[in-house]
Amino acid sequence: MAGIREPVVAGSFYSAEENVLRLHVEEYLRKAVLDTTYSDVLGVISPHAGYVFSGLGAGCAFQAIRSKAIDTAVIIAPSHRVGGFTFSVGDYTAYRTPLGDVEVNREVVDALLRQDGFGFHEAAHSNEHSLEVQLPFLQVTHPHARLVPIVLGRQSPANSAALADILAELFSDRLDRTAFIASTDLSHFYNAATASQMDRRFAAHVERLDADGLAADIAAGNCEACGFGAALTLMHMVQMLGYDKCETLKYFHSGDISGDNSQVVGYLASVFHR
Repeated sequence: MAGIREPVVAGSFYSAEENVLRLHVEEYLRKAVLDTTYSDVLGVISPHAGYVFSGLGAGCAFQAIRSKAIDTAVIIAPSHRVGGFTFSVGDYTAYRTPLGDVEVNREVVDALLRQDGFGFHEAAHSNEHSLEVQLPFLQVTHPHARLVPIVLGRQSPANSAALADILAELFSDRLDRTAFIASTDLSHFYNAATASQMDRRFAAHVERLDADGLAADIAAGNCEACGFGAALTLMHMVQMLGYDKCETLKYFHSGDISGDNSQVVGYLASVFHR
């Protein structure tokens, strides 16, 4: 066990000042005006860029789970810098942000670490932003929730299906108090028109819960997402656990924020529910 995982992108992706960070997160949540209140949510897709770009998307995702009384959040996020593994579970006691510490659910983490294909690859966590940036939103919406941190190495349809099987079994008797967060951005560095076409193709597959179609289009390069394996995992879990709906809460790209549409990154917030 590695103790407390310290923040590494505080001061760059989001504010390192506690009061400022809380105000920013609360403002993104306030701006996330949803059409409905979701009472039976399995999980969400949430983007993971710097808050100035993707904060509104994360706000929409966490607003969709805000009314659910959860005690555990399972965050599934891609590794951007380290490979050579399949699933890495954060074997820490807590994850720290400027808002305080998020306790790790040791019962679940220990159970996952006993599974084939799972391990703790500290380098995949220590400098990774994709999981960390979700935490301040979780701390504001569910300040007492414990964390199950999963970082994906080898992303594939087969690995996503296997992870979905394991998580569905582990959480089948506590779905009412658990939320799953798939952390991903979409296309990177295309012009706005191309990015929007690719990203809306991705979102359409997600809305239809068409995991096979999404996997095929990812493989063909028709759409892309750095955390596509996390999205596929949730799509499989929806079908396994009796959930039947997915809605896009918000889609936009970095050009909508910066005004530069020459090379953009796409952001999606989606909710899986019944």
